[in-house]
Amino acid sequence: NYKSAEKDVFLNKNFFKLYNKLCPGPITFILKKNPKSKISKLVTAEKKTIAVRFPSNRVARNLLNILKVPLAAPSANISSKLSPTSAKDVVDEFKNKLKFILDGGRCKIGLESTIVDLTDKPCILREGSITHDRIKKILKISTIVETNSKIIKAPGQLKFHYYPGIPVLLNKKFAKKDGAFITFGKKFKSSKNHFNLSKKNNLIEAANNLYKTMRK
Repeated sequence: NYKSAEKDVFLNKNFFKLYNKLCPGPITFILKKNPKSKISKLVTAEKKTIAVRFPSNRVARNLLNILKVPLAAPSANISSKLSPTSAKDVVDEFKNKLKFILDGGRCKIGLESTIVDLTDKPCILREGSITHDRIKKILKISTIVETNSKIIKAPGQLKFHYYPGIPVLLNKKFAKKDGAFITFGKKFKSSKNHFNLSKKNNLIEAANNLYKTMRK
């Protein structure tokens, strides 16, 4: 729980509002680092902030309970490449570069966590399954500060991030002969190299299938 983070970061009222409603879950908090924290500057990229996450995955939580220390946990993908949503994806990404993989099962949501900067006025640095609107309702504020895209403060803000290694064209009505077509909704019929993220128009199902489909 949050008490495990108190010695490393300064918690504030906005943190507690979001923590009480959304944790454990897919949200990452950027908080001011406590000068007394023993967390290495290498882990924080020498910044005076720390990104804190309280995962809901049972395997991850068991590991944290065994370690009894904070765990530095970057995404299990090569920088700028597609995010993995299963242990099989991690094997595909790294081949024989890894000796061990702790398999926590396929991701339930399939998207990255929402990153919210709470060092000053609340600011969403990366969108995930937890939306602007939901955070605004919990914090009871009318607007959320927009981040300056020129300042990279979190993953997902780079121009090339979550890139499958081949050209991706958005908002197309059909695919080229040598291309695949990723669609969403009932109106698209199935055909060769055609992948529908959710025929039921279900955004949760579509999110879960996005990276899996792009990897395919």
